Amino acid sequence: MRLPAVLSVALVAVASLRAEAPSLQGTMPEDLLPGLKPLLQAAVERSPNTISQAINVEQQEASKLADFSGLYPQANLSANYEVNTESVSHSQPNTSSGLFYGAGVSQAVFQWGAVKNSALIGSLGLKIAERQYAEAYRQLAIIIREQYIALIEKKISLRNNDFKVKIAEENLEAQQARLKSGSSSEAEVQSFQLNLEDAELTRDRSKEDFEYSLRQFMRLVGVEGLDDASIPMKLPHPEYSASLADTVFAGFVGDGIESTFQSQVYELTVKQQDLSYSIAKVRMLPKISASASFGYQNNTAPSANGVTQYKTQSESYGLSAGWDIFDGFATRSAKMSALASKRSAERTLKSYVDATVDSIDDMRHQLGFSARALALSEIHLALIDSQVKRLSDDKALGYASQATIDTGVLDLDASEFDATFARGDYLGRWTEYISLAGLDPAIDNISPRYVR
Repeated sequence: MRLPAVLSVALVAVASLRAEAPSLQGTMPEDLLPGLKPLLQAAVERSPNTISQAINVEQQEASKLADFSGLYPQANLSANYEVNTESVSHSQPNTSSGLFYGAGVSQAVFQWGAVKNSALIGSLGLKIAERQYAEAYRQLAIIIREQYIALIEKKISLRNNDFKVKIAEENLEAQQARLKSGSSSEAEVQSFQLNLEDAELTRDRSKEDFEYSLRQFMRLVGVEGLDDASIPMKLPHPEYSASLADTVFAGFVGDGIESTFQSQVYELTVKQQDLSYSIAKVRMLPKISASASFGYQNNTAPSANGVTQYKTQSESYGLSAGWDIFDGFATRSAKMSALASKRSAERTLKSYVDATVDSIDDMRHQLGFSARALALSEIHLALIDSQVKRLSDDKALGYASQATIDTGVLDLDASEFDATFARGDYLGRWTEYISLAGLDPAIDNISPRYVR
């Protein structure tokens, strides 16, 4: 880890005192937006992302069964009926028929642990697929939250553009009235007409952008029906807690990084490669297997003197040993490959740990910057809101015109959008921060098998 040594020791000390994970109640986007939680739950079964990962898990379950097959006896049954005709020169042909059936069973007795290790590799492969499913859903939950918030921002932007069109229409009507009274010219009217067309173009573009984003969002979640009303027009103000953020950071750097799904995938991969090396080491050693078989024949052979019928029954049991003396250095190659793959997996794990610690350290700083920007945007919003209220009071007293109020409302709408964007930016960074630290509440939506 690249953190200063003193800071790292302090963080580990803080993490060691942590009795349990900190409470995140009320801090996540789904806590502020009730309509978001059912979408996160629906995505578990319906999203194309999770469906694809679920298929991968099923494939690994099948591979695990194949890897475990070597631990169990192999049994077979056979049966056939044969008619044989034999012709010899200057004699009558001989014909015989018979029913033949048999059974056999074989079992690997001693393979120096190679069969068991192959089965363990299959089990680890299934665990890797399960952790990859959990990691895929973790990232999907982040994207769903971000896109849902983005839809709120686009809906507010569309509302603001609708109001700008309304103002442009009113300005054009007023200018046309001045033209009729002779106090305006055609050129001035045309200028207002162009302003209206520009406002309509911007409105139409934002409308198409919102509708397209909504369709993409529904496809991402895997739901078919999500009307416009399902997206709220307001994003509540989130509360920032620096102490909570510090607690999350300390716990993650102290011991939480080992519990991340991607870290577990890399660790399981290292174990797989270690088992592969163990299998490669014993390829040239003697191996013992056991087998047993049973056979039965019922033969009938007609001749000139009568019909001859006889039965034959056979049983066999045995142990067999095999020893490959030389395989053209194939075993040496397998050992070298397994060791190299293990070292590569270990290096990948270490690089992931270092990069992830750096990443969450940067996230912690960026989260603080985002919280500061959020606070400033709320102050600006409050100031402009008070100005618009004062203008409304002035109009009631006859000191302000409707045009002045409309201009103030436009400023307020723009400020609300900026505040919403700042809230969304903070919530997005907070979600990524909490999710990377392994504390995302959305993980409770998936089966425990994927996280244990």
